[in-house]
Amino acid sequence: MTEEFCGTFLVEEIESAIDVDAVIVGAPFEGDIDFYTKGSILAPKNIRKSSQFYSGQGLLKQSIHQFNVLDYGDIDLGLTYDGIQNQLSARVKTIINKNAIPIILGGDHSIALGTTKGFVSSNQKLDAIIWIDAHLDLMNEYPEGNLHSRATVLKRIIDQKLILPENVYFIGQHGHNFGWEEVMFARQNKMKILSASDVKDGLKRNKFIDEILEKHKNLYVSLDIDVLDPAFAPGVSVPEPGGLTTRELFEITAKLAKRIRCLEVVEVNPLLDVNDITSKTVANVIFSLFDAL
Repeated sequence: MTEEFCGTFLVEEIESAIDVDAVIVGAPFEGDIDFYTKGSILAPKNIRKSSQFYSGQGLLKQSIHQFNVLDYGDIDLGLTYDGIQNQLSARVKTIINKNAIPIILGGDHSIALGTTKGFVSSNQKLDAIIWIDAHLDLMNEYPEGNLHSRATVLKRIIDQKLILPENVYFIGQHGHNFGWEEVMFARQNKMKILSASDVKDGLKRNKFIDEILEKHKNLYVSLDIDVLDPAFAPGVSVPEPGGLTTRELFEITAKLAKRIRCLEVVEVNPLLDVNDITSKTVANVIFSLFDAL
C-alpha cells in the first residue's frame, strides 16, 4: 500500500474527482545503465515517507493544507521505457485536463519524455520548460548507442518537436560533466542558461526569471535534485560540487510558482542519502510551491 504524501488524500482514480488543485504521481523508473548508481527507483516511496516528518505548515497561513491535493500512487513497476512513458503521459494529461497541477516524483530524469508528451497532449498549451539541473541532458546518445537515458532526454523532447529550443530555460547548470556536443547544441540554438554561479547573483537571477514570467504563462518545471550542492543533497546518483543551496532552490520555486502547471522532481537516490535529507528537501520544495501559489 502506498503511503500518501504528507496528509494528502490517496486515491485509486481521479476521473471522478472535482475541484482538484494538484495530484501527486510517483514514477519509480530507472534505466539499466551500469555506471549510474542504482536507487532512484526507490525515491517516490522514500519522499512520501520523509514528508511524514513534517506538518506541512510554515510561517505563512497558506500551506499545502489549504489546497485539494490528491496522491494518485505510483506508475506500475516493471514497465519498459515505452510503457512508463505511455502510462505517465496518460496520467499527466488527465490531471492537467482537470486544471490541476501534476507533481511527479521520479525516478530518473528519462521519465521527462512521458511528462512532456502528457502536457503537450492536454488541453493546456505548454509555453516553456524550465530545466533546473546540474546538467544539460542534451546528448544525442549516452552511453554510445543509447538514445533514451537521463543524459539524452531533453534532446529527445526537442527532436520530437514537443518544445522549441528557444522555449527551454536552464537554471543551475554547473560542474565538469558535460559533452561538448550538448554545449554546442545549446549555444547554436541560443538556449538561455542561468548557471549555478549566476544564481548566486540575486539581480541576475531575478532578471532571468522575470523575463521568463513576462513571456510565458504555462510552465513545466523539471527539477533534477542534483542541481543542489551535494552538501545539501547527498542522495543523488550524479553529484556535482558547486551547486545551489536549498534556500536558493526554494526561492526559485516560489518565484515561478504561480505559472507552474506541472512540477517534476527526479534523481533522488535514497541508497546514497544521509538521514533522508535529500528526500526531505524534495518534500520542502513541494511545500514551497503551495506556500507561493
